[in-house]
Amino acid sequence: MATTDADPRQRLKRLVIQRRVELGWHKSDAATAADLTITTYMRVEKGLSVRDVTYAKIERAFGWAPGACEAILGGAAEAQVAGDVVEGVRYAPVPDAEGARRAVQDAVMATMPDTPAGRMGELANAVVAELRRRGIVSDEGSSHS
Repeated sequence: MATTDADPRQRLKRLVIQRRVELGWHKSDAATAADLTITTYMRVEKGLSVRDVTYAKIERAFGWAPGACEAILGGAAEAQVAGDVVEGVRYAPVPDAEGARRAVQDAVMATMPDTPAGRMGELANAVVAELRRRGIVSDEGSSHS
């Protein structure tokens, strides 16, 4: 779909407002669902700059794929919904920290089978820490901290 928004932040602003209305939420509902203050949430609806972690929280609350806000800022016309298939790639829902840790360990075992277990754990913990830093995963449902 072609976009008429010349400014990427204005396009994101329009899509965030559109999604909030689709969900039947007031601004305060969206802020609460995203675990943001109303002030921070309103910066997005005003088309102002925010931190990456804010975008990640909005993506999770709105059911958008991880990185959807950055993709919009980079020129995408619409937000990718989590679970959709685009060009043969499925955008799955974001896992909790334990799910992310297991996925990293499985990938390491599949691609580097000679990696010591301790190193696999270090890699998995580093990836989970980065995902937490970006606000993509939380500790909900995780047995690790």
